[in-house]
Amino acid sequence: MASADRFEYKFLLSSEQREEIIAMLAGEIQPDTQGAPDGRYPIVSLYYDSPDLRCYWDKWRGVPSRRKLRIRVYGTADGRVPFACFIEVKHKADGRGAKRRVQTTLPTALALLQGAGSPAAFPPAEQRILEEVRRMMSADGLRPTCVMRYDRHAYFLPHVGEDEPLRITFDEGLAVRFEELAPQPDDRRFERHVLAPGQCIMEIKGSGAVPYALARKLTCARLFPRKLSKYGEAIRLFGLTAARAA
Repeated sequence: MASADRFEYKFLLSSEQREEIIAMLAGEIQPDTQGAPDGRYPIVSLYYDSPDLRCYWDKWRGVPSRRKLRIRVYGTADGRVPFACFIEVKHKADGRGAKRRVQTTLPTALALLQGAGSPAAFPPAEQRILEEVRRMMSADGLRPTCVMRYDRHAYFLPHVGEDEPLRITFDEGLAVRFEELAPQPDDRRFERHVLAPGQCIMEIKGSGAVPYALARKLTCARLFPRKLSKYGEAIRLFGLTAARAA
């Protein structure tokens, strides 16, 4: 599955600002129940990078066309949020993005990215994504680099968005580790915290353009997007030392 020509704006907020925004948009936004009835669910991701962290440095240098590879896992230990696993390629080009992903089991995802298994078992469109993954792995020597987790509270704006609903998400509890690189749903075995206590990351994403009324409200609240990568922040804070020690 692929979603093309997506925009994604990120904001670093305090918990107080988050509550102000939710109150400001009351009556306009609805919980995104695709993951959980109240729109809350944990996300655990295994990121891949080269030994010299090319993906990280491409982002830091502002390379116009760059890609990122990860295995993303959803689900809670109590089963409230169903388990799901995706191999994902995020492709950024000239400020716009596309996300291509294949849903499969976690063992199959790990095996495919280790060079085992065959994409032939997947539909043709997903085979093309997996072939892209294979080329990325081969060309850049990608390998498992870190596991990250955070808790997401997701909303959407009904009837907004050309090809997909406009989503507003709040991510908190962002943490990373560079050992035990086997992601599990709702994994909580983390000691390195990327955000300060009380901070969260708001993301606004969709296709087309951000509605003018929403952009105006954010400007009036003195909230402006910034260049921010969860993976990049984790590497900047902790991963450069871990890479030198590897």
